[in-house]
Amino acid sequence: MVGAAAAQGAQPPAARTDLSELVKIDSFQATRRADNYGIASFVLSNGTEKKIDSVELTCWMDGDRERATTVLVWANQPVPAHASYEFKNVNIGVVGPNSRSECEVTRVE
Repeated sequence: MVGAAAAQGAQPPAARTDLSELVKIDSFQATRRADNYGIASFVLSNGTEKKIDSVELTCWMDGDRERATTVLVWANQPVPAHASYEFKNVNIGVVGPNSRSECEVTRVE
């Protein structure tokens, strides 16, 4: 399964657009384990002036945002300003057999 991800921050609407342009998810890929949990890998590009210690993702499948899962992910080391970091083996919750997973960044710290 391969899904797309969009980056957005949990900030006021005016700031949200700015954060989505600065913090991006690239190369998002998700697979389903035998126990039906989705495991994702992606590259987080930090275009901000601050380091990122953790990322909150909201993930859903097949366009059904109402049944989304929120996942908090910590980097092994902070993602420096204007740098990228590859996240691997991120559990994004239960997924269906032929579903398409999507995630977006909802907050960074």
